[in-house]
Amino acid sequence: MPLAREQIAARLRDRRQQLGFTQAQVADALEIHRPTVSEIEAGRRAVTSEELYTFCQLYAISVGALLSDPAPNTDQVTAVLYRRQGLDSATARVAVQRFIDRCRAEKELEAALGLDEPHERPSYRANPPASKREAIQQGNRIADQERMRLQIGNQPIRDPLAQLERQGVRIGAVTAIHEDQIDGLYFESADIGACVAVNPARDEWTGFRSSFTAAHEYAHWLLQDVPVELFAFQPGTDDLQEVRANAFAAAFLMPEGAIREFFGNLGLLKNECIWQLSPGDVVRAMDHLGVSRQALLYRLLNLRLISEKVAEPLWDFPVTQVARRLGIEFGTRRYAGTRLPALAIHAWRTGLLAAGRAAELCGMDLQEFRAFVIEIGEQPATYEGTPLVGASARE
Repeated sequence: MPLAREQIAARLRDRRQQLGFTQAQVADALEIHRPTVSEIEAGRRAVTSEELYTFCQLYAISVGALLSDPAPNTDQVTAVLYRRQGLDSATARVAVQRFIDRCRAEKELEAALGLDEPHERPSYRANPPASKREAIQQGNRIADQERMRLQIGNQPIRDPLAQLERQGVRIGAVTAIHEDQIDGLYFESADIGACVAVNPARDEWTGFRSSFTAAHEYAHWLLQDVPVELFAFQPGTDDLQEVRANAFAAAFLMPEGAIREFFGNLGLLKNECIWQLSPGDVVRAMDHLGVSRQALLYRLLNLRLISEKVAEPLWDFPVTQVARRLGIEFGTRRYAGTRLPALAIHAWRTGLLAAGRAAELCGMDLQEFRAFVIEIGEQPATYEGTPLVGASARE
């Protein structure tokens, strides 16, 4: 049954307040008068379909989700996230909501396409660590076990996000959060499942910082030790669960055997230590292992392979310049994930998804999407009697 005007008004008002927008901010963003926003939220004025679409764009929710009955519920997730420092602005909350909307859309498309069979999830159990030493030992052990399960030995893992996506975890980016706030987030909910997002603004230009973030969240997914996390890397943290997840990430991305093999092959490992390390050696190792300079140097220090004296001049050399001289090319990565756009195009092609919603999930406007599907040779084939998923999205 269609929602009444008052119900739509209440949902728009609740969504605005949840995100932290003022009516004036909404009016400015949508280029309408503030009294118009007030009238719509009070139910004294009906919202047009065009206006509803623009409200939903601003509020990072699909029209279909806003009008669904019952309304989608992520209150447990967002209530925890919104209490964290760094998510106190409307733009940050919209970034999180947009990620949640994409995760929910992926789940819905999987169900519509008959692809929602559960993945086999590995499970590791560890008692809450009683000390930093125990937390680090647990992280190292579980990283070794996970590498054995994946049968990858000491091979570099250049894209832990992709490893998560292949195992049914929904991945993506939170793209509007200021670079000084968070590195990423992780949450699980009954209706969506496990979800991991990284903040590309923290990536510098190599994309490697997000690799550590993804590996950190990988640990929480394996251990199921936190339902919701807003992550900002802090060396020396006293939170033992975070110490354990950081230790896992370091060992998972940079196993001790791989470190020793790499530097040993360069002739730099003498008497179980690296006595001299150049900027060129650091850049080569970054490229080989797919990790940031910060992660690499911390790992070498923690393994006691280098001293503070050796590490000190390596924290602040021009990586780009050295990489260029070595013929090594680093580049930022795309973290939106490939699965959701592929599912959206397939659902549109088979008549299960409106073109407007498919375009939105592909990160395009409708005109761009139509040109794009023509260029890649996609042909729609609508089947009679097949209900549209997101049919209320703008065509």
